[in-house]
Amino acid sequence: MSRLLSDPRLRIGAVVVAMAALAGIGVVIHPEKADTRAQAVVTEPARTVVNRTALSCPVLSAGGKMASVVNGVSPTLPEGTPTAPGNAEPLTIAPLPTTSDPVGSLLKRGTIGSTAVVVKPEPLSIKGTGPLSAGTVGTSTTTAEEGVNRGMASVPCQVPGSDFWFVGASGASDRRDVLVLTNLDSINAEVNVSVYARTGAQDLPAARGIVVPALGTFQLFLKQIAPNLRDLALHVESTGGRVAAAVRSNASNGTQPSGVDWLNPSAAPATKVFVPAVAPGGGLRILSVANPTDLQATASLTVNGPNGPFKPAGLETVQIAAGSVKTFMLDPVLHGDASAITLTSDQPVTASVRATDASRTEFSSLGSAEALTGPAYLVIPAHKQPALLQVTAPGKTGSVKFELRDAVDRVLTTRALDVVGGATTPIPIPAQPRPTYLMVQQTRGTVVAGVTLMPAAKPADDDVPQVAAWPLTTSLVFRAQLGAQPDVSAALR
Repeated sequence: MSRLLSDPRLRIGAVVVAMAALAGIGVVIHPEKADTRAQAVVTEPARTVVNRTALSCPVLSAGGKMASVVNGVSPTLPEGTPTAPGNAEPLTIAPLPTTSDPVGSLLKRGTIGSTAVVVKPEPLSIKGTGPLSAGTVGTSTTTAEEGVNRGMASVPCQVPGSDFWFVGASGASDRRDVLVLTNLDSINAEVNVSVYARTGAQDLPAARGIVVPALGTFQLFLKQIAPNLRDLALHVESTGGRVAAAVRSNASNGTQPSGVDWLNPSAAPATKVFVPAVAPGGGLRILSVANPTDLQATASLTVNGPNGPFKPAGLETVQIAAGSVKTFMLDPVLHGDASAITLTSDQPVTASVRATDASRTEFSSLGSAEALTGPAYLVIPAHKQPALLQVTAPGKTGSVKFELRDAVDRVLTTRALDVVGGATTPIPIPAQPRPTYLMVQQTRGTVVAGVTLMPAAKPADDDVPQVAAWPLTTSLVFRAQLGAQPDVSAALR
């Protein structure tokens, strides 16, 4: 063998064979580099079915003889909608501490679950995993016949997140507004709150670095951090962990209570903003617009009434100073009609409308909303007066389908209808002695919607005024998940 390899020609040949063999192995263990071009990446978000839910259901502070209840439902979904695999484990309604026993549960899709009516309410959550999670919604409702909480306060239970806007809060002497932050997770969360007022953005150290304890709450009293400042906008940003944010508002007129409710969140600032479901009837209608940018905003205001759109005289174009909040009285131009508001601005803004009853002893507040992109579900508590579903197509003519179901999932009303472009269509919902749930699904065009409740035109002397406004937002049935083309070489490295 040594004599063979001493031949230079054979040695060269052996080297060539070895190199060829190595090259062959290289083909096996080093495949072509993965295609990383932009067009090779899946840019459309894939939809994954929601298999876990956690909702925060806030309550009023103590005051007066109260009756409080949380109603929730895992709604019947459109035919063909997939749900998570596995057994339909119950979703629980329970206080925040992990050692707490459930006070209610959702056992079956389409059947409303409720807590017992209690006079000493505490914050609750709706939690669980499995097939019942997709689309689950709840509503927390408190009524009181007397005291600082006299009236009705009702708000949808909220999905925790990291970014919230509220418009129309106040630190003035005639209001007692409180930002309530709830943490449903087992680790602390940290939050910064930016505050905007009539005079511009406020520097408030007490609103930064707020720690919300795990499975607990934190209350920020606006009268303490922003005394005598009315017409506020709040931007709540979590810098670590998730929270659910809500603003509780008690109003007064001198020593007399003049209503209580929750300020529903507003959509993030945008150059086109829709405020749906401005309730019909007498009373004040106050539009608050927040401009959080560093530039003055010039906005065009359009009322979407039952007969179509119009620009109210004197308010066709409005200016909102940089970093400030400005209010506009709309009741003189709405004439008691069910309406919505469209704002088109050269700078991103956000907004809300506050509505009172004719006696100005109760109120509700509804923030700007994003257009529906899928089915929206809402649990409506028992109500003595007819409620009103208000659907608006702020652009071209749109279409919706809606269904109202009772507590055991029987269909009470179902209808499909077109909504004239630029107009608001009001649809009465009869008084109901028990909770019901509503489904509204956009089928064509841009559509925003909400439900309002106002007292009778001539209430009895002992009637507790029921004033409420509930937003309709696309329910959490799917989560977006951005996909990418897999790198097959990773398995061979």
